[in-house]
Amino acid sequence: MLLIQLGLLPALLCASVARAGDLTFHIDTVIGILEDLELSLKDTPNLTVTELFQELEYCGSEKCKFSLDPMTSLLLDLPFLSHEQKTFLSHSLKERGMVLTPDGTTVSLHPLLSGIASGFNKPLEGPWPATDLETDPSNSSHLQPQPPLDSLLPATIATDLALSFLLFHTKQRQRALGPNGCWDNLSAPKVFTLMGPPSHVPDPFINGAMDGLILGNYLAEKADLSLNISALLRDYYGDEGVEGGKRFRSNFRRKNFAAVVSEAKLREEVECSLHLLHQQNETASLFENMTREEVSLLARQAAEEFLALYVECPAIIPRCMWGARPYKGTPTQLKLPLHFVYVHHTSSPSEPCRTFSACAADMRSMQRFHQDIRGWDDIGYSFVIGDDGYVYQGRGWHWVGAHTLGYNSRGYGIGFIGNYMKALPDAYDLELLKKNFLQCAVKGSKLHANYTIHGHRQMVLTTSCPGDRLFEEIKTWKDFKMRCFMDNGVYRCV
Repeated sequence: MLLIQLGLLPALLCASVARAGDLTFHIDTVIGILEDLELSLKDTPNLTVTELFQELEYCGSEKCKFSLDPMTSLLLDLPFLSHEQKTFLSHSLKERGMVLTPDGTTVSLHPLLSGIASGFNKPLEGPWPATDLETDPSNSSHLQPQPPLDSLLPATIATDLALSFLLFHTKQRQRALGPNGCWDNLSAPKVFTLMGPPSHVPDPFINGAMDGLILGNYLAEKADLSLNISALLRDYYGDEGVEGGKRFRSNFRRKNFAAVVSEAKLREEVECSLHLLHQQNETASLFENMTREEVSLLARQAAEEFLALYVECPAIIPRCMWGARPYKGTPTQLKLPLHFVYVHHTSSPSEPCRTFSACAADMRSMQRFHQDIRGWDDIGYSFVIGDDGYVYQGRGWHWVGAHTLGYNSRGYGIGFIGNYMKALPDAYDLELLKKNFLQCAVKGSKLHANYTIHGHRQMVLTTSCPGDRLFEEIKTWKDFKMRCFMDNGVYRCV
């Protein structure tokens, strides 16, 4: 039976020293242990995922008790696991850690497996919402509020989001959300380092919570106790996606999360969680002198800021994850906010990259070319968009790039990987820039609200960049502007 598999790994260890032999902190390690458990426990009757949570001493928290059904211990010693696997599990139980996934992001297993367990225990009524992102992504019908998610939101993100904002509100944490981080080695990850002071919900936790809610919702709708969870995770974190739907995979977690969670529902669940936390003795002091109205305002703030940063904004792969070389020399700081966005295509690489490994390789290749052949200090672009659902950090928000000669200090240079003389990037990639990235840049005070979009060829007349087809596309965007100037006594507009 498949229910067995899922509760077993809480949050994988993110420690300075790995203590599980040759096992590395990658989702493939988790899937391998799940496969061993599925094989060994396939004939065990009535063993549920929640019972396995209890057996592994994972589900003792008030949050877990609230989200999952009551459990009884089976006193399993898991004799079919190797010493290395048991060590891996043992340390996982003690640490709120995380694992690397093939898409280049990091997930905490705690919220991921909580969501899956909750999905098994709380089947939903009504169909799984239509979220086929292969269709026109400008169709926002799939973003409408969905039916209640039962325990899925408390089990994954709502309770921890409530606590995180409460800790920030009472000045016990420096930040309410994030940050991201990087691994020491992508082929054998052992050490993960956050890029700044942690909140209660750093990015890996948020990624795991989103995935847990998405997969929990999927399982609740399927209501199929024979599902193979290890295979489900392999599909979800693999190239083909669940049920062959390439857009229903971890790369597109933000879009798929938005498809099943409305702001109103998230705010309601966060507020409910705050009131539940208030009833617990260990957190009561955090609510000193807080009125019910203030609790409601805190819940609204949590829902709004979370959705703005982790749903409306795209996920950005940091330099340390795609393997960037150091910057040569001293970078020049931009004076923000900027007024312009210059759109490019890379031309070479000429083909879109479909996976993290391919996109990361393309980023390294472009950086080598820009530094070694052109003699620049770094990769020229500010950001680059792959065809894997992610934006890749080039020089980033704060440093002058080398993308648009004569205009590098005035705007961001955004490149699409591929050659777009005759074809367009995928619709999702265009939307990623047109709506998510630019909207996020304005809200984050990186761009002026009245910014202007130009194609590279408008500023540097000797280039065909960003390609004929892509240039025709961006000319239809509302923030695109023609550039007019005198050229040898002739007034031209391009």
